[in-house]
Amino acid sequence: MLDIDKITINDLDTTLYPIRDNHLKNLKEKWYAEKQQPIEHDKFIATASEWFLSTELNSLEGVDKFPCVDIIMGCTHFIESLASKNRWNIQILEKEYAYYSVMGKKHTSPGQLDPGMPLIVSLPNYFYGDRPEWGRVLKECEEKGIDIHIDCAWVTAAKGFKFNFNHPNIKSFAMSMSKYNFTWNRIGLRWSRQRTMDSCSLISAQKKYNELTTSCGHYMMQHIERDYGWKKYGDAVEKICQKLNLTETMYFYIVKDKDDKLYSIGNLLGKIKL
Repeated sequence: MLDIDKITINDLDTTLYPIRDNHLKNLKEKWYAEKQQPIEHDKFIATASEWFLSTELNSLEGVDKFPCVDIIMGCTHFIESLASKNRWNIQILEKEYAYYSVMGKKHTSPGQLDPGMPLIVSLPNYFYGDRPEWGRVLKECEEKGIDIHIDCAWVTAAKGFKFNFNHPNIKSFAMSMSKYNFTWNRIGLRWSRQRTMDSCSLISAQKKYNELTTSCGHYMMQHIERDYGWKKYGDAVEKICQKLNLTETMYFYIVKDKDDKLYSIGNLLGKIKL
């Protein structure tokens, strides 16, 4: 185990790796070792909805206006479903998920949004937290008839995020467990204002997902406290930032230097003495 007093900037990662600690590792091993039972579709949605929305460190309002809930294989599934339905005629803002650039999408800016073309935006955002000019973006979307779909993948690692989803142009949003090192078992939910026909809704309604995925997700939600990261490591994050002259972000395993360069302490948190 590492002593915080002995760490250096070289112990941090420039790739934004998620948290990796013994608790999460042991849960994974225990789940694989135990005999598992399938989780009924509606039971998983109820459990996952309660888990995602039970945060004590963030304020999420207006969720009740989105009654249609689907099981998704992580937020990338949510993005791909929207993009496919719209033949990749979607638009994004700057500082977005790197996946978009891999797919050849370039960002646009507030004031330059294309009328009628769906906007997918990450909120909270990995770089900014709360997006700058969000009020301006909302107003422009109202004026230009642009539907908004929100990728909330980072909200499970956040604190201090306050958001009201109940805006007429916001049509759907999604959350996943990926920030707890769940890249090996992507699972989440999408909430929609109205029922839509796309990959997410069809796979969920017809139960064409892998039942082990929902079984595992259900198990993890029962054993991982919703705000686990900040509650367990909040003091350590503060001490690391003080030691290395860094600044906390909205996310418990992401810190930044004076030039706004981001570092992950996800691996480090799993190795230090608390």
